[in-house]
Amino acid sequence: MVIPPILGESLLDVIKGLKGEAVFGGIDTLPLVVGFVAAFVAGCVACKWMINIVKRGKLIYFGIYCAVAGLVTIIVSQLN
Repeated sequence: MVIPPILGESLLDVIKGLKGEAVFGGIDTLPLVVGFVAAFVAGCVACKWMINIVKRGKLIYFGIYCAVAGLVTIIVSQLN
C-alpha cells in the first residue's frame, strides 16, 4: 500500500535531480541510506514473523501485540 507513493516521490526526486534542483533538501545521503536499510530489514523481519504466526494459526499473539501497541499509542498520545 505504501510502495506506490514512495516510488512516485522517488521518481519526482530523480526528475528534480536531473534538472539540477536540490533533491533531499539538505539531508545527507548517508542518513537516508541507513534509514532505508533499517526500514527494509525491520520490514523483512516483521513479514517473516507474521507469516510464521499465520501459518501456525496462533493469532492470539498477534492480538496481544495489537492490544499492547494500541494501548501504548493511546497513552503516548495522551501525554503529548
